[in-house]
Amino acid sequence: MFTKSARFYDLIYSFKNYEQEVGYLNRIIRQQRFNEPLTLLDVACGTGKHLEHFQKSWQCTGLDLDQNMLEIARGRLPDLRFYRADMSHFELSCSYDLITCLFSSIGYVASIKKLEQTLACFKKHLNPGGLMLVEPWFTPEQWTPGRITVQIAEEPDLKIARMNTSLHRGRLSYFVFHYLIGSPLKTEHFTERHTLGLFTQSEMKSAFEKNGLSVEYDPQGPSGRGLYISRFAR
Repeated sequence: MFTKSARFYDLIYSFKNYEQEVGYLNRIIRQQRFNEPLTLLDVACGTGKHLEHFQKSWQCTGLDLDQNMLEIARGRLPDLRFYRADMSHFELSCSYDLITCLFSSIGYVASIKKLEQTLACFKKHLNPGGLMLVEPWFTPEQWTPGRITVQIAEEPDLKIARMNTSLHRGRLSYFVFHYLIGSPLKTEHFTERHTLGLFTQSEMKSAFEKNGLSVEYDPQGPSGRGLYISRFAR
C-alpha cells in the first residue's frame, strides 16, 4: 500500500505517539487478565513502531504485505520474526495469545465478505481464550467526501508535502496521496492510491460474531478511532 513512500512513512507519521498508544492497549490487555509475557502477533505491522513498544511486555511477531515496510521493521527490530502475507489469508505454523490490527489497517479488506474472511483467519491463529484488538477505519457516517488534507514533514535536508482529497464510491472510501519530496539533489513527485471499506459498527460486530468471537466496542481506542475488543472463548 505504501510501496513508494515506505522510506518516508515514519517521518510523515512522526506526530503519532506509538508509546502512548501501546500503553493504552497494554492496559486493556491486562484488564482482560493477561499479565504473563504471552505471544502477540501484530497484523499489518508496518514499520514496526507499535512492536517496538509491545516487545517490552510480550513475545512479539509481525506480519505485513508490504516488503518495503517489512525491511524497515526488520532493521528496527532484528530479534523479532516477521512474515510477509495478506491479512485475509495467511497461514502460519503457530497461534498466538494476542492478535492486534491497528491504525485502521482493517479497512483495506474493503468488503464485508473479506472482513469476515480476515477475522476467520485471525481466529485460526488465536489460542483459545485469546484476545484480539482491532482498530477500525471510519464508518460511512464519519467519512467526509471532499475534505482536503495536507501533511508536512521535514528534516534538515528533506522536505515532504503529502496532499489528498477524500472521495468515495458507494461503501468504499478512496484517495490518491500526492507526494512532493525535496532533497539537496532533486525534487520529485509521485502518487499512491488507497481504497478502504466503510463499515458500520453493527457490520463490524456482526463479522466478529459470525466467526464465534465475543466483541465489545471502545469508542475511544488508542488514537481516537475506536477499538474492537474480541475474545476467543475457551
